[in-house]
Amino acid sequence: MSLKVKDFYQFLESLAPLRIAEKKDINGLQLGSFEAEVSGIILAINPILQVFKEAVKKGCNLIITHHPLFYQPLYSINQEESPGKLIYFAIENKLNLLSWHTPLDKVPFGVSEALAKALNLETSDFIIEEEGYGYGKVVNLKKCVKLEALAKKVKKILKSWVMLVGDPEKEIEKVALCGGSGGFLKDYLKKKGINTLITSDVKYHQALSALEEGFNFILIDHGIAESFVLEVLKEKIENFIRERKEDLKIYVYKEESPYKIV
Repeated sequence: MSLKVKDFYQFLESLAPLRIAEKKDINGLQLGSFEAEVSGIILAINPILQVFKEAVKKGCNLIITHHPLFYQPLYSINQEESPGKLIYFAIENKLNLLSWHTPLDKVPFGVSEALAKALNLETSDFIIEEEGYGYGKVVNLKKCVKLEALAKKVKKILKSWVMLVGDPEKEIEKVALCGGSGGFLKDYLKKKGINTLITSDVKYHQALSALEEGFNFILIDHGIAESFVLEVLKEKIENFIRERKEDLKIYVYKEESPYKIV
């Protein structure tokens, strides 16, 4: 019996339950039908037109993204503009879209843990934890390292841009990371005696206050930071498909950073 979209929805729910999603977060079926039989799967961070076209090219009719297509209510759908262009393309090509956002941030194997493993960093606790789920991870540094040296290591591994907030020569004893937008975690970390966070999308005033307080940020691209969880998810979905004795192709779509450093 062929696997349907609803089977993958239920599997994702078993991995990262929707009950742990942030309030107002959007997850689950975004486009398509639960009853559609799945011909192949594309995993991506963002629901963008290039991903949709790649799905058609590879004969896949299920797209699973981390970020949802719909954040706010739609009051019109214009075929010439996003997201209308994506919606029309998906309908015309009978594509189905599932999005799994903050639940995938909060599970132990999720976004932050996948990033840590990519950076060859060992982790212990969540930065914020509740009932076995949480945001970010505390890193177990084996020895002190200068802020700039750690940033250069991150840049080399990610092959992407890196920015610093703090003194490059500062000796770092304790560090944490958060694959998504983690500026809000600064005060939680200070209470834990941790003064450095690897994360994305820190706002100007968050950076300014951190500088004045002696707190350090190593800033990396949001999409690249979160992309490592896709390989983890791919492996888990492949195991699920094998257990169901089905044969479906599954691909990971890798995006480049939208930012270009001049």
